[in-house]
Amino acid sequence: MSLEPRTPVAILCVLALLAFTAAAVDNGAASDVDVGGYRLHALIAGTGAPVVVFENGLGEPLDTWKSVQPAIAKLTTTVSYDRAGLGQSQPAPGSGPRSRRDLADELHRLLRAAKVPGPYILVGHSLGGSVVQVFAGAYPYETAGLVLVDPEDSRLTDLVKSKLAPEVWAAREKILSTDKLPPPIKREFDGMNAVGKKTAQSPLPPVPIVLLTGTKKNPDFPGNPIEQDLKLDLHNELAANNPKVEHVLVPESRHYIQEDAPEKVIAAIERVLAKTRAAAKTAEP
Repeated sequence: MSLEPRTPVAILCVLALLAFTAAAVDNGAASDVDVGGYRLHALIAGTGAPVVVFENGLGEPLDTWKSVQPAIAKLTTTVSYDRAGLGQSQPAPGSGPRSRRDLADELHRLLRAAKVPGPYILVGHSLGGSVVQVFAGAYPYETAGLVLVDPEDSRLTDLVKSKLAPEVWAAREKILSTDKLPPPIKREFDGMNAVGKKTAQSPLPPVPIVLLTGTKKNPDFPGNPIEQDLKLDLHNELAANNPKVEHVLVPESRHYIQEDAPEKVIAAIERVLAKTRAAAKTAEP
């Protein structure tokens, strides 16, 4: 059951209780964690609190964070993992679409089963960016902060299609065909579009949030310049609807900011980490 969003005072109280009492976890250890009949592969590194949890984009394994996680693990506990059927994780039961809420709940089970204490700073790229927003809406008491790395918004595809000439859209669709996606990725892709075009939870809990938008354009890819403009519009809307959001444009990157400009992602996490720790310290009795 979802909980009502917390007031800032309640956030501080939770952080004050937990920020300096993180349970011991395996430092720098990879493990396979049972989340209810199947196992997910996770990498836990670092010590301290709050714990920073990384959520990958569509079809991406945990090493998408290889240029970011080691730097953050020097500052606090970090968790990255392969979603079901990806990387070294076992497939989830069934064959139907896996919605953002399915993925958020799976992450919650992983953290509980691995005995990783919250509240968490959640860092999500692309699809992972919308998954962590859903997590924050479903588990606000367990969310200390968010870093959204070029997050997916399922409205974007229809917006791009409406703006492109039919021949440009056809060329784009040919390149981005999903017909041959591996089943685990196809289940996630279908889940992104299974329930209308509503994206993640809004408004978000009143916690520190950094939103990173890659604004570099690729004129050689069909429709990309228009896509980048529309994506920025959606991200501006997300920031406008959530006053706690710090919106940072990254002109040297398109979509994979953690690869093109990892220092920007690291800096964003560091700012959220500093804010949550400062708030917890202020709230100490």
